[in-house]
Amino acid sequence: MAVYLFKITNKHRKSIWRKIEIQETQTLGDFDKMIRESFGYEEDHLSEFYRGKVWSTTGYGEIEPGGKGRGANKKIKDLKLQRGDKLEYVYDFGESHISLIELMDIGVEQAGVTYPRVIEKNKQRNKYCEQCKSKGKKQVAVYNVYYFEAESLEQLCEPCMESIEEDIDATEIVY
Repeated sequence: MAVYLFKITNKHRKSIWRKIEIQETQTLGDFDKMIRESFGYEEDHLSEFYRGKVWSTTGYGEIEPGGKGRGANKKIKDLKLQRGDKLEYVYDFGESHISLIELMDIGVEQAGVTYPRVIEKNKQRNKYCEQCKSKGKKQVAVYNVYYFEAESLEQLCEPCMESIEEDIDATEIVY
C-alpha cells in the first residue's frame, strides 16, 4: 500500500512545521486529526483542506470537530496528488490558522507501523514571557494573550497568565 509523506508548514511562521506519513486509503479526517494533535489544536473548531489557496478555491469540504463533515471521508488516494503538489489547510475559520501542505514523497508502507504518524518536526525555539523579561527574568512563554480593550498581543508564562484579571483571549503557543 502507498504511503504519502507530507510537510505541513504554518503559513505565517515557516519555522513551525511537521512531516506526516499517511496511507493512501486513509482519509482527510484521519489527516486532519493528526495535524490537530501534532500542532496542539483543540477539537472544537471546523477545518478544511483546499487544492490551491484557502478562500480562493473550493475546498474538499469542512471537517467538524470529532472527524465528521463533508470532507472527512475523502481518501488520500482520491485526491490524485503527485510529488510536489500543494494543498492549503485552514483550522478554525474565525482565527484562520492556515498551513501550507506539500506532498514530499510517495513510498511503501512499513510493516508494523501505525499510520498516520509524525516522523519529524521543527526544533522548539522558545518565546519568552514579556512581563518576566521586563523584570529581568527569563521564563518560557506558553500563551499568546490578546487584550481586547488595548487591541494588543502579549506572550506570557503560566504564572503571569494566572495573574490577569481583565477580559482577554488566550491561546497556547504552538512550537
